[in-house]
Amino acid sequence: MIAIFTGMNGTVAPVVANYFSEHGYQIVSYDRNRVSTENKEEIERFILETKPMFLLHFAMGSPDWTKLLSMICSKHQIQFVYISTVSVFSNENRGPHSIQSIPDAEDDYGRYKRLSESIVMKNHSNPYIIRLGWQIGYGKGQNQMIDFLYRKMAEEGEIKASSLWYPATSFLKDTAAAIYQIIHELNPGLYHINSNDQYTFYDIAKQLSKQYPEFIVVETKDFSADHRMIDDRAKIRKLSEIFKHE
Repeated sequence: MIAIFTGMNGTVAPVVANYFSEHGYQIVSYDRNRVSTENKEEIERFILETKPMFLLHFAMGSPDWTKLLSMICSKHQIQFVYISTVSVFSNENRGPHSIQSIPDAEDDYGRYKRLSESIVMKNHSNPYIIRLGWQIGYGKGQNQMIDFLYRKMAEEGEIKASSLWYPATSFLKDTAAAIYQIIHELNPGLYHINSNDQYTFYDIAKQLSKQYPEFIVVETKDFSADHRMIDDRAKIRKLSEIFKHE
């Protein structure tokens, strides 16, 4: 079994790829230094030579690249998985968000992801679109919550965390397991992956400070939003379950 992954220099794709590898997949990284993101014939040749069961698209890139990937996969009946984000919803759009909630983000990143979702739905006959929240990693480095908290400590000597903000978030390894479960057990469609069932950012940072005692967490009320996503079909550990055992 072969799976092509884009975004292998990022935060989430390598963890998900490792999970797939542990379950018997051969992982082929889409190397943009070797394979074009613009030349349809070159992209199609790479995909056909690789013969993947899945193509999981994590990487940032032009919407035209996403269009080509989804079109080619649809043409050759290859399952396409687009990894999207909670950022398709604006801060004013109060969650928890179901898959029926209407994306409305107007910032550059949110609009880019909204457009990309639309492109995938138009150009692949039966794609998976999976929205993720803020990922919680396991130390410094990469674009994830623990690294953010370390950087705040280094910059400000404390971590200001709002008790009025409910982020969508999950631990990276739980996200990997949920993505695998969705595309192996559930039909193509739109899915949400989120572990946060009840906690504010302040609550989460305080809980994480038990494992990272160098974190000094200060409660604020300067930002109010509910970014949580709900989807009972995606099997993932909830933060209430994780924190209960810590």
